[in-house]
Amino acid sequence: MSKKRIIQISVLIFLLAFTGLFFIHKIDLTTADLGRHIKNGEMILSGDFGILGKNFYSYTEPEFEVLNHHWGGGVIFYLIEKISGFWGLGLFYLILSLIIFYLFFNISEKESGFWISVLISLPLIPLIASRTEIRPEIFSYFFIAFFFWILWRWRNNELKDKWLWLLPILEIIWVNTHIYFIFGPALIGLFLLKKIKNKRLWLILGLTTLATLLNPFFVKGLLYPFNIFRNYGYKIVENQSIWFLEKLGVIQNPNLTLFKIAFGLLILSFILVWLKKKFNLTYLILGIVFSVLGWLAIRNFPLFGLFALPIISFNINQLGVRIRKRDYQIGLVFLGLALFLIILVTYQTKLPFQKGQFGFGLYPGNNLSAQFFKELNLKGPVFNNYDIGGYLIYHLYPEEKVFTDNRPEAYSISHFQEEYIPAQQDNIIWKDLSQKYNFNAVFFSHRDYTPWGQNFLIERVKDDLWIPVYADQYAIIFLKKNSLNQPIINQYEISKNNFSIK
Repeated sequence: MSKKRIIQISVLIFLLAFTGLFFIHKIDLTTADLGRHIKNGEMILSGDFGILGKNFYSYTEPEFEVLNHHWGGGVIFYLIEKISGFWGLGLFYLILSLIIFYLFFNISEKESGFWISVLISLPLIPLIASRTEIRPEIFSYFFIAFFFWILWRWRNNELKDKWLWLLPILEIIWVNTHIYFIFGPALIGLFLLKKIKNKRLWLILGLTTLATLLNPFFVKGLLYPFNIFRNYGYKIVENQSIWFLEKLGVIQNPNLTLFKIAFGLLILSFILVWLKKKFNLTYLILGIVFSVLGWLAIRNFPLFGLFALPIISFNINQLGVRIRKRDYQIGLVFLGLALFLIILVTYQTKLPFQKGQFGFGLYPGNNLSAQFFKELNLKGPVFNNYDIGGYLIYHLYPEEKVFTDNRPEAYSISHFQEEYIPAQQDNIIWKDLSQKYNFNAVFFSHRDYTPWGQNFLIERVKDDLWIPVYADQYAIIFLKKNSLNQPIINQYEISKNNFSIK
């Protein structure tokens, strides 16, 4: 192996390590969706398919129709957690994320050369790694990367036709693991623009499209990506646009600024290649699609960053930029190091440098509140907040169901707008709701920073009817003052003087 290649491999390992650094952090199960996904997998493998089409885990709207489009991801997560625990899940997520990055970097390197790809990838890595919570969307990132890698290399005569037959097979898995499966046929169709007479690719497109019907919901499952936001009664940050978040004052997130800088560079590169009449239609469409998706919802930042890497690399190459002389390469290394240090300083709060964050598995003491609830045989119905729903499903189902959980599409709009939020804002509504459902316990993530969530906690601390019996750095449990709970209250009551209201 040449010295040049050894240096390149070393730099690539450094890039992968830097990317991986964003992902090597422990899991806070009390605010993550992961617990519910694992429970989905457990239920499916036990033969209970009720979770597929209804709001199975809730006692408030158990018959509400919802398509569990990511059930396959839950099966995979459950099996990994069963074999190797949450530590193994974290490692799996890291490895898959690095494979995804490498597939796009590999195409970028072929488009413009190694060093330019390194320089472009450095500022894009925080965007690519902006979604580090373990979610089924990682399967969409992987399948998008693999589809794109196969199609790109096939179009450039680097892979034989037989590789294309993988795509319909992978689509069957994809349609059952995450809602972005629609990008599979879309990518094939995009590559058909330059291979319009290729009968084999037309056949692959047809088979891949048919594969999207191989889900438990058939046509409904195919159309679900276009319908999911029709019933969304609760706004979550990841689905909001840049303009919306900036209007709210969420400007401390460096990814918002970084996205706009990367978007500006992407536009500039297209303008320059257009002036030279050398732009690539496939890349232009991909650039437009994923830029729009990034502007509309910050959850799409990783996909924008991944596609921006080969697109900007290609455009730079079309401008005739070459890094061949040793002096230029050394200068590029120093520029790359400067970029790395800037990113490191800017993103120090986003990296797992704080004590107890770095590594795999759960945060220390993450399961203690659920253990307290189960060991003392506490009873519901439980009123809980949105964030902690997945945690309660993981630990308490089937003995207890939840009031709500972190799936806006699984509940009616009125559930959030007429019950969940108003009950936390208004004590009269809370009392009426408590009487309706006969709440016996409140299980709440006290790091719920919504105005209604903070107001609710303050009011419950003031409320003589609700007694705090457990609190840690993640969650707080209140019990209703009644004969059923009195023995536990006598033993575990926490003085309300211990709570400060600011």
